[in-house]
Amino acid sequence: MGKLTEQPLAELIREISSKGLSGTLRIEHERMQTAVYFDQGQLIYAASNLRTLRLREYLNKRSLLSEQAFARIDNNLSDLDLAAALIAAGTLRQKDLDALLALLVSDVLRISLLWMEGNWDFDPRARLVDLVRVNLDTATLLREAAQRMPISFVSSRLLNPAETISRASEVSRTSNFRPAESFILSRLDNPLRLDELVSLGGLPEPEANRVIYGLALGGLLIREYWQNAFRTEIPKPGQEQTATPIPPTVSSTQPEQKGNWMSADLENEDVEEFLKRQKAATSHYEVLELQSTAKPNEIKDAYYAMARRYHPDRFHLKSGTKLHAQISSAFARVTQAYETLTNPNARAGYDQTLERARQFAEADAKANKASRAAESADEFDGGIDDSETGLGRAEYSFRQGCGALELGHVNAAIKYLANAARLEPQEARYRAHYGRALAADENTRRLAENEIQAAVRLEPANAAFRTMLAELYFELKFHRRAQTELDRALAIDPHNAAANQLLRKIEKSRKVG
Repeated sequence: MGKLTEQPLAELIREISSKGLSGTLRIEHERMQTAVYFDQGQLIYAASNLRTLRLREYLNKRSLLSEQAFARIDNNLSDLDLAAALIAAGTLRQKDLDALLALLVSDVLRISLLWMEGNWDFDPRARLVDLVRVNLDTATLLREAAQRMPISFVSSRLLNPAETISRASEVSRTSNFRPAESFILSRLDNPLRLDELVSLGGLPEPEANRVIYGLALGGLLIREYWQNAFRTEIPKPGQEQTATPIPPTVSSTQPEQKGNWMSADLENEDVEEFLKRQKAATSHYEVLELQSTAKPNEIKDAYYAMARRYHPDRFHLKSGTKLHAQISSAFARVTQAYETLTNPNARAGYDQTLERARQFAEADAKANKASRAAESADEFDGGIDDSETGLGRAEYSFRQGCGALELGHVNAAIKYLANAARLEPQEARYRAHYGRALAADENTRRLAENEIQAAVRLEPANAAFRTMLAELYFELKFHRRAQTELDRALAIDPHNAAANQLLRKIEKSRKVG
């Protein structure tokens, strides 16, 4: 018994497998629970209490049973009892059901392997009674999990730079490794210290640690030190308790199963619909298919459900294709939405941005209604009603323009901010942000310089405006001018976040160049 912060599930699976243990590993994260079953070190099955990770849901999602067939099934059956009932009734073929169970168990593990907090308990006496054994590529699942774990957590598992790392003798040169994994493995003709291997890997230390940790979890690298949870050694023959007899292995999808309905669709199910939904989404809430009132646990459940189905690692066989690039891009939006909405401060700021966008849309609709053909600044300004906004015309235009710019509505932002700058040309922030909007459009980027320079002349001690000018020069590839303005900004405010971020970008470009 222990905590996942001390022994994560990935390390527990690795240790149980390496020591040939049998029994049931139960883990709990908030209200979610997973049971993972082992037989002599082999992971043979896993189940979750999440409704979306139940066999009935998988059958329903793939329309494998008719409504009449579902009506005849007892809702209280466990997944394995349901599987047995379907086979006994001849409703599904055994190989189809086997493949579905393999997918289900893989998804259960992919979600559970991401839990960095919670409790675990291993009971060597609790054995799986149902006659099933799902054969999974556990090593690959563990390697994939390492790529999704927080980088800080991974680094905390590799704290001894003098630890010896060696390559496992059974590593096949034909295995499907990522380039970084192949390179790390190729450096280990002889055992090396961890810090030596990191320096030879050609990657930033945190990323090198992630690759090394994943390979070690998958048994492809041998670490000198693990934070083991069990003192039990590998049981000798005859010392294992008798387990329930288990029939021949259920194979996860293999190429030779040409008649299996899973073989053609396993990696592409619902992907096109997922990509369409992501492309059409206009907010983080729509990305996760949630209401704006969603609670934190609902956000987590939605993210885990999408990770289970659409994480790019599930489609590694299509790596390098246009489809894989689209999936990676779409899931990056999912991850960004999850990280924003699960951070209370970030979510509050994001909600304020959405509210500004709503107000902007309403004001824009009113302006368009007043004159749909209005293109000039004068005509556009005419659609603003001071009595409705409670603000001066210039300030109203400024706020709406900033909101539009945050949302990427560049043309609308230019109109609003141009109006603000025209009405009050001596207001430095109006001129600066008008220049920033102009800089966001490649066609007007050169015009942005005049506006931001005007803001700097109006407020020469404003580090933010000088940083905007430096950013513009950097985008225009005037690196010397960018450095000059950046130095002035940092002299005014050494802790300015935007200025320091640009400084790092300039230094990086010099190294690359």
